[in-house]
Amino acid sequence: MKKQRRNLYKKAHFYTWLNYSSHFIPLLVLPLLQNLLFNPTSIAAIITNYGLSIICVIMLFTAITMEYKSILYMEKENSVYAKKGVFFKKRADIPYDCIQSVYIQKNFVPRLMGGARRYIINTPGNYTANGDYAIFLRKRNAVALTESIFEKNENEIKYHGGFLKIILMAATWSNALTGLLILAPLLYNTSNILSVYLREYFLKSMDLVNYIVKIGVPPAFSGLAAILIVCWGIAYFAQLIRYSFFKAEISGSVINIKRGFLNRSEFITTKEKINAIQIRQSILMLVLNLKSVFIQTIGGGVQKGDKSLLIPADREEKINQILGEITTLPKKENYKIKPKKTEFMAYLWFPFYSILGTIGTMAVLEYFGYFGEIVRIPLIVTLLIFIYWLFFRMYSYSKSSITICDRAVRIDYFDKLNITRTYIPYDRIQYVKVYQSPWQRLYKTAHIKIYIYSNKTKHYKIKYLKYNKVMEAVDIIETRMKYRS
Repeated sequence: MKKQRRNLYKKAHFYTWLNYSSHFIPLLVLPLLQNLLFNPTSIAAIITNYGLSIICVIMLFTAITMEYKSILYMEKENSVYAKKGVFFKKRADIPYDCIQSVYIQKNFVPRLMGGARRYIINTPGNYTANGDYAIFLRKRNAVALTESIFEKNENEIKYHGGFLKIILMAATWSNALTGLLILAPLLYNTSNILSVYLREYFLKSMDLVNYIVKIGVPPAFSGLAAILIVCWGIAYFAQLIRYSFFKAEISGSVINIKRGFLNRSEFITTKEKINAIQIRQSILMLVLNLKSVFIQTIGGGVQKGDKSLLIPADREEKINQILGEITTLPKKENYKIKPKKTEFMAYLWFPFYSILGTIGTMAVLEYFGYFGEIVRIPLIVTLLIFIYWLFFRMYSYSKSSITICDRAVRIDYFDKLNITRTYIPYDRIQYVKVYQSPWQRLYKTAHIKIYIYSNKTKHYKIKYLKYNKVMEAVDIIETRMKYRS
């Protein structure tokens, strides 16, 4: 019986051994340093010194091999049972019903080593990149484990992101600051010689500074503009690589999202595990009448570069068609609150005073004779950005509202420079928070935050609403939360 049970266990991929070994490579430097510092002269000392080093290396790789062989898992009828460890044993029995999502990393190097992929299981008990359980598997074992966790259905709907849509989405997500954060560690970790070579290469091959000067931009600003263009390009390229070949597959209740160029990934969850659906429009998407859709689930958005994207950029008709396969969007509106005219300035005060502050700074610098070319152009650009931000806030004011629907709460608000619409089912709401600043108590306004089911603090908010209307909405929401539960 024990032998038959042993045969039910499946092993981790051999890449696990290589992954463990790479973590201990720095320790192999210690025997080398020992030989250099000790410098044995007699034959006995040399044999002893090198013998001890060889024994240490053998013991290290023996321990790694034993640890690798101890990693086993078994697909039971209602759960996945996993165990590992030689000296410190660990056991885990994870029910399928508790698994909220699965993330499969198919990075380029592990795939070269026999098609290994990292299989990460997420439950409400953890919010890290490693999930509750992570293991390197072969392709067939990963497929078999996925079919055990999620019910297989032959009726499949496939949505392809499309090359042009991914290009548009990457352009709206990218910014120079993100590119700078990517570029800075790269240059820091390279030698001085390589850094000089990279700088000269960019200046000679792209010649951005001279080009920008030729089209009429002052020299003091051309260097900064060149840096921002390069950093934006790096961020854009990173987003494009991460989301190339984007595809969403809906099979029964299972949602499988695939993306990536060299490093591929899959995110698998079910319709029942979705805690919120958000539809976003950036400024560029507003002009083109396109929208993006994101889903909030436990385990989503944890991995680097993962934004829980479901639809990159598409028309409203196509979005409603895809979302119709996942859930029925609420149509009946029972109660709706919009900001009143008295709250209009609450949306504008930050960009408005930013504009006044920038103009004041320019006036002071001009008065003292410091308003030269080196500061004039950046301040003018900053002023234009604040003016642009002011008009965006005006548009956001006209779109903002909270709506109590028959099956979900709908929040229309803005997030940074995106117009958002979020649907939150009543059975996924944890609690509602209303808060007021001293200034808001004077004007009888309030902010409302709706916290959803998650393994970390996660909420959606809307600001600057009448306090008495907000409290009426909270009463309705809490009543429906109790009714649903």
